[in-house]
Amino acid sequence: MKGKLLLIVVIAEIFLFGGCKDPGVITQIEGLNVNVSNSPSVANTQNSFAFNVNANTFGTALEYPISFDKTSFEIAVSITKLTTGDVSIQIYNNSKQMLYNGNFNQNTSLDQIVTLDDTPTKIKLIFNNLSSSFSCSITGK
Repeated sequence: MKGKLLLIVVIAEIFLFGGCKDPGVITQIEGLNVNVSNSPSVANTQNSFAFNVNANTFGTALEYPISFDKTSFEIAVSITKLTTGDVSIQIYNNSKQMLYNGNFNQNTSLDQIVTLDDTPTKIKLIFNNLSSSFSCSITGK
């Protein structure tokens, strides 16, 4: 029950912070709307990580330190409106050993429990020319 509540909180963070933008991003110029694609929102707390982006030919690799004290977690991935590209999710431990690698290249909705050999300390998201709506959340179990 506690894990499901935490997952609900993480998903709520995605929706609440999904519209957050860097204060330096201009979204209007003299009354014209400007596309703010490829501006991700990130929520990163103890035993929880969430990432959301409206990608438009997004090609980059992003790394974030994560703080988990568990080796079991729930991962939820959603990709919708995919037209091109793919994304990889890689999770590492302190010794830079890859603990998890997920590759996604189609519209998907994934929710799974994963048990790792060690405590994760870093997540790497690799976007290869991705055009889609992408969100990912990881919650310690």
